[in-house]
Amino acid sequence: MTTSKSVDPAQGAVTGSNENAEPAGVDPAIQGALGRKLRESYDQVVKETVPDKFLQLLDQLKQSEASGKTGKS
Repeated sequence: MTTSKSVDPAQGAVTGSNENAEPAGVDPAIQGALGRKLRESYDQVVKETVPDKFLQLLDQLKQSEASGKTGKS
């Protein structure tokens, strides 16, 4: 039979022998580089255009919501 271990994002997997050990931190230079890369990736995604099909679906949804609100009493 296996037991699951709880995971704390700051510490990683909890083990029976290292419960009192200090959590290993991420080097500040690595953390900064990761943050910059994540921001660059996010900025690229935000700048992408929305496909026409999605815009059409959003318009249909708005219309159906508007007609649903006026139809209820």
